[in-house]
Amino acid sequence: MNDVYKSPESNLEVDEYQSLVIKLLKEQSIILALLSALFGTVAMLVALSLAPGIVPLYVFVLPGLVSGILIKLLGRPIKLVYRFVPSLICGVIVLVWFSLDGVTIHTVLLPFLNILACLAISRRNLNYEEEKAIYKYKHGLIKL
Repeated sequence: MNDVYKSPESNLEVDEYQSLVIKLLKEQSIILALLSALFGTVAMLVALSLAPGIVPLYVFVLPGLVSGILIKLLGRPIKLVYRFVPSLICGVIVLVWFSLDGVTIHTVLLPFLNILACLAISRRNLNYEEEKAIYKYKHGLIKL
């Protein structure tokens, strides 16, 4: 009697890289990346403004570095958009902050350097298998 009914079996194969890409894409969060960029930039600018004459000007790239670290840890970005938009937010905050004193060359240069620093630091470190899965996903070898 038990041999009469067999449960149906699926012929769909789930590739290990496909499941890895799905997991990596679900881990990234644009909202956490934006909040971490906002918090990191404002916190560092406030901390640096407490010592206005003591710190040299190149230290004002620190908001981009701190925001990049927070974006990497909290936002866990894989796609470039998830890194670029928070980096632009960081640059806009720095631009507004320095525009309050007046427009100088530093008003243009420092936001640009903060955007580049934030983009460079916020890249997530992946192991070989994750890099291979993302490569296959970007080149259309894995369909989701």
